[in-house]
Amino acid sequence: MSRKFIIFYAWKYIVNTEMEPIKSENITYIIGGLAIAIIVAYTVHFVMGRAKTLPIVQPEVVPSEGFYGGTLTGSSNLTCGRMSSEAEQVYSMFLDKGVKGFEDGKDDLRELKNLLSKLCCFKQDLMSPVQTITAVRSLEFNTRQDIQSVGDLTGRCFSKTIPERDLNLQIIKWRNSGSTLIHRLCTTCGLSEGQVRRAEQLFGSFINDIEDVAGAKCISSLPKEVGGRLDPKPSTTPDLVGLRNYDGLY
Repeated sequence: MSRKFIIFYAWKYIVNTEMEPIKSENITYIIGGLAIAIIVAYTVHFVMGRAKTLPIVQPEVVPSEGFYGGTLTGSSNLTCGRMSSEAEQVYSMFLDKGVKGFEDGKDDLRELKNLLSKLCCFKQDLMSPVQTITAVRSLEFNTRQDIQSVGDLTGRCFSKTIPERDLNLQIIKWRNSGSTLIHRLCTTCGLSEGQVRRAEQLFGSFINDIEDVAGAKCISSLPKEVGGRLDPKPSTTPDLVGLRNYDGLY
C-alpha cells in the first residue's frame, strides 16, 4: 500500500471520529509529540533517500618525482645511477662477474649497491635547483656507513648548518666503507690485479666528486660569527692600540 493511501485513510478516520475538547494541560504533550514525530519523519526520509547513493571516491594522487635528474629507478642498476657513470661502472664490474656460491659476497654486493645508490641520490638532491629532500627521503640508515641519516644530512646542507668537520667525517666513513667492500668483492669474484686497480680508481673518482659537490653545497662561504649579537665579545679601545704588552714584574 502506497504512502498516499495511508495518509488518506488516516485523515478520513480523524475527520469521522468525534472530536473531544482538548484540555490545556495536554497541549504541551501534543506539541512535544508533534515535534518528535517531525524529527522521526525527517530522519527516516533522509536515510531512505540516501540508501542508493554511491560513495565519493577521491582520485589517487601519484607523487611526482620532479624533472631534475630523471626518474629514481630507470635503466640503471643503481637508484639515481644517472648521476655518476663511475658508480655504475664499479657496480657493473662485480655484477657481471657474479658472486654465486658466496653468501658473504652477495651481502657485500647488496651493501655496495646501497652505498653507491645512496651517494648518487645524495648528489642528485644537492644538485637540484629546488633544494628539496626527494631522492634520499626513503633511504635507510646503515650504521656501518652513516654517522647520521642521509636525509638529515641533506637538510643540514640546504640550511648550511653542518660544520665542515662533521661533513668530512661522514665522507671519510663512506670512503672507508666503500673501499672495504670493493676489496672484499675483488677477492670473492677473483678479479685480476688490473681490474682491482680499475675498481679502486673508479670508486676514488666517484667519492672525490661527491666530496667536491658536498663541499660546495653544504659549507657556507660566509665568515662565522662567534656567538650571538648580544653575547660578549673581545674588544680593544682606541687608546690601547699603540701600546705594547707589559712584560715587567710587579
